Amino acid sequence: MNRSFTLVLLLLVLCSACLNDHIIAPIAVKLESYPIPGDTFFPEGIAYDAHQGVFYTGSIGNGDILKVDVQTGNTSLFASGSAQGRPTCNGLKLDAKGRLWVCGGTQNKIQVLNPDGSLLKNWDLTAFSATGFINDCILDDQYVYFTDSWNQQVYRTSVSASQPGEIERWLTFTNAQIPYAPTGVNANGIEMTEDGRYLILVISPVGKLYRIGIADQSIAEIQLSTPVTAGDGLWLEQNTLYVSRNALNQIFPVTLSSDYLQGTVGTGFGDKLLFNTTMAKAGPYFLVVNGQLNRRMGPTPPVLPFTVSRVLIP
Repeated sequence: MNRSFTLVLLLLVLCSACLNDHIIAPIAVKLESYPIPGDTFFPEGIAYDAHQGVFYTGSIGNGDILKVDVQTGNTSLFASGSAQGRPTCNGLKLDAKGRLWVCGGTQNKIQVLNPDGSLLKNWDLTAFSATGFINDCILDDQYVYFTDSWNQQVYRTSVSASQPGEIERWLTFTNAQIPYAPTGVNANGIEMTEDGRYLILVISPVGKLYRIGIADQSIAEIQLSTPVTAGDGLWLEQNTLYVSRNALNQIFPVTLSSDYLQGTVGTGFGDKLLFNTTMAKAGPYFLVVNGQLNRRMGPTPPVLPFTVSRVLIP
């Protein structure tokens, strides 16, 4: 064998060994159920950090945000609702800088937290609408978008800079485009297509999905084989949209056409879920929040402890 060739081969073997030594194995999501402390916590939103192997979930009841280790289930307070002027907490998303974006629900606020849990910025949206319900959000490398369940609008701000930009009322629409009921929750979960061209949002009471063009703000209803009523959190994997349907206690896949204008609703999955709100993907699983929001005001008490379930994705 040629000496030069032997040297090259040896170098390749050594480099391969070095690379293998630096491959980080996925962090195992070990528990089937993660207990959430607090008799009145009522979790709603969730965000998963695959690098740290932790998820964050926030309380409708007091605005606290907890950090939970997926290997051990250990729970710690990440950010205090009372200390940060956040009495309630809905949707959560992590950006590429490790900052946590927080939907302020019926307080009509948006916050973003630093990776250490400290408050980076707070927006009071009463200048846009006297009341509002900031329910969920989705982001890419440039912008984060927010649904308002009470007002026919979508908010947006920049996430690309170290200091977030100002909030803008990016889109408004009418009943002719996306009908809203006068009371209750309307637009809820929101997602973005992988090509970055469209937003998809769900109108919970009627179970309709809408495609919104990011470049031209066009709005089109996605024609479904059957409505996804009680649709809450969304998760999009290529052309499969997963819809967390809270009142049905299951997650339903929707196979979307290539233009995202038609959808076939599949069979629900997920066992022993309790008014599941939002979800985050962690390897082959969804981490699903058992919000039990249907038991918050009524005569039936919640099942304690509150939990986040590990659900295998079919």
